[in-house]
Amino acid sequence: MQTDDRFKSETWCSDEEFLRSVQNYIDLINSKLEEVTVNYPTFLELPLRYVIKAGGKRLRPLLALLSCSAVCGDPKPAIPVAVAYEFAHTAALIQDDIIDKGIRRRGKLSAWALWGTEKAVLISDILIFEIFHRLAEYERLSLPQERLYLLLRLIGDSARRTVQGEFLELELSGKEKVTEEDYLTIIRLKTGALLAASAAAGAIAGGGSTSEVSAIHEFAEKIGMAYQIYDDILDVSGNPERLGKPVFVDIRNRKRNLLVIYALNNGSEEESKFIRSLLGKRKLEEWEFEKAKEIFEKTGSVDAAKKLSFKFAEEGRSCLKALKPSQAKDQLIELSYLVSKRYA
Repeated sequence: MQTDDRFKSETWCSDEEFLRSVQNYIDLINSKLEEVTVNYPTFLELPLRYVIKAGGKRLRPLLALLSCSAVCGDPKPAIPVAVAYEFAHTAALIQDDIIDKGIRRRGKLSAWALWGTEKAVLISDILIFEIFHRLAEYERLSLPQERLYLLLRLIGDSARRTVQGEFLELELSGKEKVTEEDYLTIIRLKTGALLAASAAAGAIAGGGSTSEVSAIHEFAEKIGMAYQIYDDILDVSGNPERLGKPVFVDIRNRKRNLLVIYALNNGSEEESKFIRSLLGKRKLEEWEFEKAKEIFEKTGSVDAAKKLSFKFAEEGRSCLKALKPSQAKDQLIELSYLVSKRYA
């Protein structure tokens, strides 16, 4: 397996290569997520199975399992928290789609588009309540009581921070000026908090020391921010077919992502005025897409966002120096490169 020195170069594996290296983790996560649906009657089992199988990269549970393995050599103690954080994430996505009026998620119809807002909210509630069932599994796994308390506090704090980030983003969507500092606060809360907590929870479940848990928490928060910034790049430059959702979603919802903020601050008066004219516009013409992309490129918005994403990923990697060498540590490092070098 590679050592940390390998990652000083620009050589990195593809998404496919990395997925192959962690396929056993992904398979384990998916099987555990599927198990939960059998506890419900058919009229609930089907929508639950649908939102769970809609899946994604399983980044949060993967972080939990890899972090656990990095501190104790075994991912199994982190299975309950891995499932719990994926349920928290899926519930948040369902609510995001309701707020953003998103019709599609990962190429499929969103929950509210299929079953209506009321049922979608209830489905997200079920997933949230399932979190407590997963954490209760630690009774039979004989997790020390003080570590269970840490897990409960961690998931509560991360949920609170995530909601604060979402609320702040909505608050600022109506403001005339949003700064880069505002944006970084939002993504640290909205994306970084849940990723950091899921990784730290894995380390706690695996018996990690205070310094190991802290290092992993900071690592995951940083790569969470790198991940979100790159998501914003894909929102204006990605391929809708490969993304499985429309582009320019933030602009349509009056949200100032990093590229929008940078373009408004560095574009000419005419360019800034044009970008502002698109905010909140639900239907954009093809020429508007193209002109906006030209402005983002001309103002250096895309390059600036890429550099900042890489910077956070690099800061995250430096946190892992506190961990002993292991295959799981190498995989965490490799993951940190992929979150800010994705293509769509």
